[in-house]
Amino acid sequence: MPRTRLIVHIAEPFDFGRRNAGESDLAGWTAQANPSSSDWVVHLDRSALIGNDEFDKVKISSRYAGETVSKVLEGFGFTAVNICYPRPDEEGRTYWHFGMVGNVLLAPEDT
Repeated sequence: MPRTRLIVHIAEPFDFGRRNAGESDLAGWTAQANPSSSDWVVHLDRSALIGNDEFDKVKISSRYAGETVSKVLEGFGFTAVNICYPRPDEEGRTYWHFGMVGNVLLAPEDT
């Protein structure tokens, strides 16, 4: 499956950019960009921080009932998304933790 380049803009937490070198946009790619996948895992070009957690991928899903993440492929610009990042639990297993909200858009071809 081809990789689709995306930009994920973090709207909340509000201090995300301050903690991440002034950047609130995360660039990355997904191989799940199709209407049959309700959640897309985006592999980031650079890692990011929330609190003490560093992560290099996020999972995005539709923010509103009845919408899909694939709406971004229709060229509407920003699509509102819920954003999860991987965290270890007490037993060391990784789970997806909801921690952010924002928007996703297709990245320009030159990124």
